Amino acid sequence: MRNHTNRENEGESAFGTTYNKGYFMNINDHRISVQFGTGNYVDADVRYGRQRNVNNDFDTSMNFNVWQSNLAEVMIDTIADDGCIMNNGHDQVFGWCSAECVAKFIGCIASAQPGEDITAAINQIYQSNTSKGLS
Repeated sequence: MRNHTNRENEGESAFGTTYNKGYFMNINDHRISVQFGTGNYVDADVRYGRQRNVNNDFDTSMNFNVWQSNLAEVMIDTIADDGCIMNNGHDQVFGWCSAECVAKFIGCIASAQPGEDITAAINQIYQSNTSKGLS
């Protein structure tokens, strides 16, 4: 049996991992979740478990010390109301993001002023990512 979290206190810490296939960070009242495992919008061989040593179970990443992908799926939400920053109004996640794209998302969140709406900036970063043919 797995416990949900190692923390006994209420609330979230600044950093967390999920099933050995991603992480989240809480920055400036936003939470960024970066996932790169089976079922996420990432490299096809990872997403569908198409590697010889991998099956397509949700938590297959727990069988490995190191889990890798070239692309990640990102969700950004506001902690106070759990409202997601939408991908051009279509989806709650930004799929097939490069490491550079994720770094720019984090920089945007880190430099945001309290109460600032960063939706347009996040979508601009993502559009730059997709214009490079990564999605």
